[in-house]
Amino acid sequence: MSELKFNRRSALQAVAAGSAAVGLGGVAEAQALAQGNKSDAAAKSRAYLDTQVETTFLNFDDPVEEFEAHFRIERDLVAQQGTKLTWYHWIAYVVPADRAPQPLMRYEGTEYSYFRKVAENTYRIHAHNLSYPRDLKTKKFTDTVLNPLTGEKVKVDPTVLLHDPGTVQSPRGFRNVNSDGTYVAPYRQFRIENDMIKLDSVRTAPPDWPVVHMESSTQWVDYASFKDKTITGLPTRSTAVYVFPYPDWLKMDGRKGHMLGYIDARTVGGPTKLPQEYLDRTQREYPELLSPRWGEFDRAANFVY
Repeated sequence: MSELKFNRRSALQAVAAGSAAVGLGGVAEAQALAQGNKSDAAAKSRAYLDTQVETTFLNFDDPVEEFEAHFRIERDLVAQQGTKLTWYHWIAYVVPADRAPQPLMRYEGTEYSYFRKVAENTYRIHAHNLSYPRDLKTKKFTDTVLNPLTGEKVKVDPTVLLHDPGTVQSPRGFRNVNSDGTYVAPYRQFRIENDMIKLDSVRTAPPDWPVVHMESSTQWVDYASFKDKTITGLPTRSTAVYVFPYPDWLKMDGRKGHMLGYIDARTVGGPTKLPQEYLDRTQREYPELLSPRWGEFDRAANFVY
């Protein structure tokens, strides 16, 4: 979509420039340039469709190498400590037990993660999330939503997640900071697809979270960047699916079912690079969440790193 907008805008600018130079025959040149831009877009589209898909699974014999590949895509393989800011849109669905899922609302938000290397090939990670509800139809920020099952209009506040217990990750798997130290091996699979590398991964919830919880994501980055080991933290795009219980504010009154969230996300180079509307609102309402919460690391883990 952004490619089409760019080419269309360039074409209009070229025509405008040509119109200003009518006496010099500039219109013809500008029209030719505009047509050339359109042809470039069409050529790129044809090349994309005419390219045979080459895909293969990428497996690692060395668990350290596999962990480092995962961490470079998902976080940043820093020597001491670092951060990763992810901006996303997601649609929340109501999934009742006795009928088809219903789209409920849209969220726009961020996940700000911060991490430290605490031992060889071992990182401790904390994060917080801030999501603002948007109306599905108007796309505007909203503070109410219509429950499609009950017909009741209910109040919905921004979702602020500050209580993720944090994890410690290493080639052996991950351990929740508040767990007994048992390693959990996440599902992950790397796939090479032409000039991209993709990572599919699945993670279960911390031990004291609701049973109805699951996270599954696909992250991708260009393969040339991935092969450049000097890039410790890769700029990724991602999609994800989350399953979680009905929130209390939805007032489901004991109805069986759960929620599903479908997320589209990208890495952002820092808070000042966030979309202006989101940034302005956060600076007004939650300015403290535009910075890492390093104090989370003061809490002792339940196990030795």
